Amino acid sequence: SRLTTEFYQPLDAQQRFFIAPRIELGQRPLDLFSGNQRIARYDLADAFVALDVGGAFTRYGEARMGLLYGIESVDLDTGPPELTPEPSRIKLGAATARIVFDQLDSTLFPRQGVAATGNLYASRTELGAELNYTKWNANLTAAASHGDHALVFTYYGGGSIGSGGIPVYDAFEWGGFLRQSGYPIGALLGRSLAFGRLVYDYRLLRQELLEGLHLGVSLEAGTVGSPIVTNQASGLIKSASVFVGADTPIGPLYLGY
Repeated sequence: SRLTTEFYQPLDAQQRFFIAPRIELGQRPLDLFSGNQRIARYDLADAFVALDVGGAFTRYGEARMGLLYGIESVDLDTGPPELTPEPSRIKLGAATARIVFDQLDSTLFPRQGVAATGNLYASRTELGAELNYTKWNANLTAAASHGDHALVFTYYGGGSIGSGGIPVYDAFEWGGFLRQSGYPIGALLGRSLAFGRLVYDYRLLRQELLEGLHLGVSLEAGTVGSPIVTNQASGLIKSASVFVGADTPIGPLYLGY
Protein backbone atom coordinates (compact mmCIF):
# COMPACT_ATOMS: atom_id res chain seq x y z
CA SER A 1 0.00 0.00 0.00
CA ARG A 2 1.22 3.50 -0.80
CA LEU A 3 0.03 7.04 -0.23
CA THR A 4 1.43 9.78 -2.48
CA THR A 5 0.63 13.46 -2.70
CA GLU A 6 2.22 15.85 -5.21
CA PHE A 7 1.88 19.56 -5.88
CA TYR A 8 2.37 20.07 -9.63
CA GLN A 9 3.12 23.70 -10.51
CA PRO A 10 3.75 24.75 -14.15
CA LEU A 11 6.41 27.45 -14.46
CA ASP A 12 5.34 29.03 -17.76
CA ALA A 13 2.10 29.81 -19.55
CA GLN A 14 2.62 27.01 -22.09
CA GLN A 15 3.11 24.53 -19.22
CA ARG A 16 6.31 23.21 -20.74
CA PHE A 17 8.25 23.28 -17.45
CA PHE A 18 7.16 22.48 -13.92
CA ILE A 19 8.22 22.04 -10.32
CA ALA A 20 6.70 19.23 -8.23
CA PRO A 21 7.29 18.69 -4.50
CA ARG A 22 5.81 15.46 -3.16
CA ILE A 23 5.49 13.27 -0.07
CA GLU A 24 5.23 9.46 -0.11
CA LEU A 25 4.46 6.87 2.56
CA GLY A 26 4.45 3.15 1.80
CA GLN A 27 4.72 -0.37 3.14
CA ARG A 28 5.23 -3.71 1.44
CA PRO A 29 6.43 -7.25 2.16
CA LEU A 30 9.78 -8.59 0.95
CA ASP A 31 10.03 -12.38 0.74
CA LEU A 32 13.10 -14.62 0.73
CA PHE A 33 12.62 -17.94 -1.09
CA SER A 34 14.66 -21.12 -1.16
CA GLY A 35 13.47 -22.64 -4.43
CA ASN A 36 9.68 -22.35 -4.21
CA GLN A 37 9.69 -22.41 -0.39
CA ARG A 38 9.46 -19.07 1.40
CA ILE A 39 11.96 -19.00 4.27
CA ALA A 40 11.43 -15.44 5.56
CA ARG A 41 9.27 -12.39 5.12
CA TYR A 42 10.28 -8.83 5.93
CA ASP A 43 8.06 -5.80 6.43
CA LEU A 44 9.42 -2.76 4.61
CA ALA A 45 8.07 0.71 5.32
CA ASP A 46 9.34 3.97 3.87
CA ALA A 47 8.60 7.67 4.14
CA PHE A 48 10.25 10.42 2.12
CA VAL A 49 9.95 13.90 0.73
CA ALA A 50 11.13 14.83 -2.76
CA LEU A 51 11.38 17.82 -5.04
CA ASP A 52 11.38 17.40 -8.84
CA VAL A 53 11.81 19.84 -11.70
CA GLY A 54 11.06 18.86 -15.27
CA GLY A 55 9.54 19.41 -18.64
CA ALA A 56 6.39 18.07 -20.29
CA PHE A 57 6.26 17.00 -23.94
CA THR A 58 2.60 17.88 -24.62
CA ARG A 59 0.72 14.58 -24.93
CA TYR A 60 3.84 12.42 -25.35
CA GLY A 61 5.28 12.32 -21.85
CA GLU A 62 7.65 14.11 -19.50
CA ALA A 63 11.17 14.20 -18.08
CA ARG A 64 12.06 15.17 -14.53
CA MET A 65 14.95 15.15 -12.09
CA GLY A 66 15.10 15.86 -8.40
CA LEU A 67 16.27 15.19 -4.87
CA LEU A 68 14.83 12.77 -2.32
CA TYR A 69 15.28 12.37 1.43
CA GLY A 70 13.65 9.93 3.82
CA ILE A 71 13.90 6.77 5.89
CA GLU A 72 13.14 3.08 5.38
CA SER A 73 12.56 0.47 8.08
CA VAL A 74 13.10 -3.28 7.59
CA ASP A 75 11.63 -5.66 10.19
CA LEU A 76 11.56 -9.47 10.22
CA ASP A 77 7.94 -10.64 10.09
CA THR A 78 8.42 -14.41 9.82
CA GLY A 79 11.58 -16.50 9.66
CA PRO A 80 14.55 -17.58 11.79
CA PRO A 81 15.94 -14.92 14.19
CA GLU A 82 19.39 -15.11 12.57
CA LEU A 83 17.85 -13.41 9.50
CA THR A 84 16.94 -10.32 11.52
CA PRO A 85 18.18 -7.34 9.47
CA GLU A 86 20.95 -5.04 10.72
CA PRO A 87 20.45 -2.13 10.67
CA SER A 88 16.66 -2.03 10.79
CA ARG A 89 16.40 1.72 10.05
CA ILE A 90 18.02 3.03 6.89
CA LYS A 91 18.40 6.68 5.88
CA LEU A 92 17.57 7.53 2.26
CA GLY A 93 19.08 10.37 0.26
CA ALA A 94 19.30 10.36 -3.52
CA ALA A 95 19.32 12.26 -6.76
CA THR A 96 16.67 10.92 -9.14
CA ALA A 97 15.79 11.18 -12.82
CA ARG A 98 12.81 9.86 -14.77
CA ILE A 99 11.68 10.01 -18.39
CA VAL A 100 8.29 8.83 -19.64
CA PHE A 101 7.01 8.40 -23.20
CA ASP A 102 3.47 7.07 -23.62
CA GLN A 103 1.51 6.56 -26.81
CA LEU A 104 -0.31 3.34 -25.88
CA ASP A 105 -4.05 3.27 -26.41
CA SER A 106 -4.62 1.36 -23.15
CA THR A 107 -2.69 0.51 -19.99
CA LEU A 108 -4.59 -2.77 -19.40
CA PHE A 109 -5.08 -4.41 -22.81
CA PRO A 110 -3.07 -2.33 -25.30
CA ARG A 111 -3.63 -2.84 -29.01
CA GLN A 112 -1.70 0.02 -30.61
CA GLY A 113 1.23 2.22 -29.71
CA VAL A 114 4.48 2.36 -27.77
CA ALA A 115 5.32 3.34 -24.20
CA ALA A 116 8.68 3.52 -22.42
CA THR A 117 9.89 4.60 -18.99
CA GLY A 118 13.41 5.03 -17.63
CA ASN A 119 14.44 5.71 -14.02
CA LEU A 120 17.75 6.53 -12.36
CA TYR A 121 18.24 6.50 -8.57
CA ALA A 122 21.62 7.68 -7.27
CA SER A 123 21.88 7.06 -3.52
CA ARG A 124 24.61 9.23 -1.98
CA THR A 125 25.93 9.64 1.55
CA GLU A 126 26.45 13.33 0.79
CA LEU A 127 22.65 13.58 0.56
CA GLY A 128 22.09 11.73 3.83
CA ALA A 129 21.93 8.12 2.62
CA GLU A 130 23.49 5.13 4.38
CA LEU A 131 25.04 3.74 1.17
CA ASN A 132 26.47 4.90 -2.14
CA TYR A 133 24.99 3.09 -5.16
CA THR A 134 23.28 3.92 -8.45
CA LYS A 135 20.31 1.91 -9.71
CA TRP A 136 18.62 2.10 -13.08
CA ASN A 137 15.50 0.45 -14.44
CA ALA A 138 13.55 0.73 -17.65
CA ASN A 139 10.57 -0.80 -19.39
CA LEU A 140 9.20 -0.78 -22.91
CA THR A 141 5.83 -1.89 -24.28
CA ALA A 142 4.90 -2.03 -27.97
CA ALA A 143 1.55 -3.21 -29.32
CA ALA A 144 0.12 -3.82 -32.79
CA SER A 145 -3.23 -5.26 -33.83
CA HIS A 146 -5.31 -6.37 -36.75
CA GLY A 147 -9.02 -6.69 -36.13
CA ASP A 148 -9.51 -8.59 -32.87
CA HIS A 149 -5.94 -9.96 -32.90
CA ALA A 150 -3.09 -8.17 -31.13
CA LEU A 151 0.58 -8.79 -30.29
CA VAL A 152 2.11 -7.02 -27.30
CA PHE A 153 5.85 -7.07 -26.56
CA THR A 154 7.14 -5.94 -23.16
CA TYR A 155 10.69 -5.55 -21.83
CA TYR A 156 11.84 -4.88 -18.27
CA GLY A 157 15.46 -4.27 -17.35
CA GLY A 158 17.51 -2.92 -14.50
CA GLY A 159 20.81 -3.03 -12.67
CA SER A 160 23.51 -0.95 -11.05
CA ILE A 161 25.97 1.59 -12.43
CA GLY A 162 29.43 1.77 -10.95
CA SER A 163 30.98 -0.15 -8.08
CA GLY A 164 28.29 0.23 -5.40
CA GLY A 165 26.07 -2.86 -5.27
CA ILE A 166 22.29 -2.56 -4.88
CA PRO A 167 21.31 -3.38 -1.27
CA VAL A 168 18.83 -6.14 -0.45
CA TYR A 169 16.02 -3.74 0.47
CA ASP A 170 16.20 -2.14 -3.00
CA ALA A 171 16.77 -5.33 -5.03
CA PHE A 172 14.58 -6.38 -7.97
CA GLU A 173 11.66 -8.61 -6.92
CA TRP A 174 10.38 -10.76 -9.77
CA GLY A 175 8.00 -13.65 -10.31
CA GLY A 176 4.25 -13.99 -10.62
CA PHE A 177 1.67 -13.88 -13.39
CA LEU A 178 3.13 -12.33 -16.58
CA ARG A 179 6.31 -11.50 -14.62
CA GLN A 180 7.91 -14.96 -14.99
CA SER A 181 4.66 -16.91 -14.79
CA GLY A 182 4.78 -20.11 -12.78
CA TYR A 183 6.98 -18.66 -10.04
CA PRO A 184 5.56 -17.25 -6.79
CA ILE A 185 5.32 -13.48 -6.54
CA GLY A 186 8.71 -12.14 -5.47
CA ALA A 187 10.39 -15.57 -5.59
CA LEU A 188 13.21 -14.21 -7.79
CA LEU A 189 15.25 -11.58 -5.95
CA GLY A 190 18.43 -10.12 -7.39
CA ARG A 191 20.50 -7.05 -8.15
CA SER A 192 19.90 -7.03 -11.92
CA LEU A 193 17.01 -7.92 -14.21
CA ALA A 194 16.43 -8.58 -17.90
CA PHE A 195 12.99 -9.85 -18.93
CA GLY A 196 11.03 -10.03 -22.16
CA ARG A 197 7.43 -11.08 -22.79
CA LEU A 198 5.35 -11.59 -25.93
CA VAL A 199 1.57 -11.81 -25.52
CA TYR A 200 -0.94 -12.82 -28.17
CA ASP A 201 -4.32 -11.24 -27.34
CA TYR A 202 -7.60 -12.17 -28.98
CA ARG A 203 -10.56 -9.95 -28.11
CA LEU A 204 -13.50 -12.23 -27.42
CA LEU A 205 -16.03 -9.55 -26.53
CA ARG A 206 -16.23 -5.80 -27.05
CA GLN A 207 -17.83 -3.37 -24.60
CA GLU A 208 -18.72 0.30 -24.82
CA LEU A 209 -17.30 1.54 -21.49
CA LEU A 210 -14.83 -1.17 -20.49
CA GLU A 211 -12.28 -3.03 -22.60
CA GLY A 212 -14.13 -6.31 -23.05
CA LEU A 213 -13.10 -9.93 -22.63
CA HIS A 214 -9.75 -11.22 -23.89
CA LEU A 215 -8.08 -14.58 -24.51
CA GLY A 216 -4.30 -14.46 -24.17
CA VAL A 217 -1.15 -16.55 -24.46
CA SER A 218 2.24 -15.38 -23.15
CA LEU A 219 5.81 -16.50 -23.84
CA GLU A 220 8.30 -15.16 -21.30
CA ALA A 221 12.06 -15.33 -20.73
CA GLY A 222 14.28 -13.55 -18.25
CA THR A 223 17.32 -13.54 -16.01
CA VAL A 224 17.67 -12.23 -12.47
CA GLY A 225 21.36 -11.61 -11.85
CA SER A 226 23.37 -11.48 -8.60
CA PRO A 227 20.65 -13.36 -6.70
CA ILE A 228 20.20 -12.64 -3.00
CA VAL A 229 19.52 -16.34 -2.28
CA THR A 230 22.08 -18.57 -3.97
CA ASN A 231 19.83 -21.57 -4.78
CA GLN A 232 17.09 -19.67 -6.60
CA ALA A 233 16.54 -20.31 -10.32
CA SER A 234 19.42 -18.92 -12.40
CA GLY A 235 20.37 -18.46 -16.02
CA LEU A 236 17.70 -17.95 -18.66
CA ILE A 237 14.32 -18.75 -17.11
CA LYS A 238 11.46 -19.58 -19.49
CA SER A 239 7.75 -19.35 -18.73
CA ALA A 240 4.43 -19.45 -20.53
CA SER A 241 0.80 -18.87 -19.64
CA VAL A 242 -2.67 -19.02 -21.13
CA PHE A 243 -5.40 -16.83 -19.66
CA VAL A 244 -8.74 -15.14 -20.01
CA GLY A 245 -8.75 -11.49 -18.97
CA ALA A 246 -11.59 -9.03 -18.45
CA ASP A 247 -11.73 -5.33 -17.72
CA THR A 248 -13.82 -4.50 -14.66
CA PRO A 249 -14.69 -1.24 -12.85
CA ILE A 250 -11.99 -1.99 -10.23
CA GLY A 251 -9.28 -3.18 -12.63
CA PRO A 252 -8.36 -6.20 -14.76
CA LEU A 253 -9.49 -9.69 -13.73
CA TYR A 254 -7.55 -12.75 -14.97
CA LEU A 255 -8.11 -16.49 -14.89
CA GLY A 256 -5.03 -18.27 -16.15
CA TYR A 257 -2.64 -21.21 -15.98
